[in-house]
Amino acid sequence: MKILLLTGGNHPFKETTPILEKLFYDNEKKVKVSESAKELESKNFDFDLIVLNTLRQKDYKNNLNDGQKQGLKKLITQGVGLVSIHIAAASCPDWKEMKNITGGGWVTNGKSWHPPIGWFRVEIEDKNHPIVEDVKEFWTYDECYCDLDFKENNHTFITGSIENNIMPIGWSSKYGKGKVSNISLGHSAIGQSHPMFQKLIINSLNFVANK
Repeated sequence: MKILLLTGGNHPFKETTPILEKLFYDNEKKVKVSESAKELESKNFDFDLIVLNTLRQKDYKNNLNDGQKQGLKKLITQGVGLVSIHIAAASCPDWKEMKNITGGGWVTNGKSWHPPIGWFRVEIEDKNHPIVEDVKEFWTYDECYCDLDFKENNHTFITGSIENNIMPIGWSSKYGKGKVSNISLGHSAIGQSHPMFQKLIINSLNFVANK
């Protein structure tokens, strides 16, 4: 399995991306880390799936250009798998197709919000979903995203509970022929180092790569 791991932006990606990179290597996955995202425009794209641990926006001068946007859309449509982590779905907020690809996610300058980073319980919504195989419900020190954009055909597999409101924080979807996993956990090194978070990510890789 060959993974393109896109990183960079206004979040602690310098902490979290090395954690993901090590996790992939430890599980015998080949990975290339990229901040430029130039691979999305390549005619010789040679990866099985894409992992987004990034925030691409004009304010941070790293927004995807038109060629990269169309490359991402084409690749997922044709069957390349996608795993979107934490804030990544908020990338390219002026490009509506981003949320269609990820099945939704954080809405910049919109309805989305989260309490201060802290402890909350991650609960399993669908125990039969392949992404939660061998995952137990767990407490994590992270951001619990609330009121995310959420598409109609999403399949929720984990939730978080804030003020007695249950929020979908992990779901799978399909875009064209491509399988997608969107997990809104993973703000910092603490969250991404949690064994259950890492199991969710490895399961996600296998899920989206399985056509």
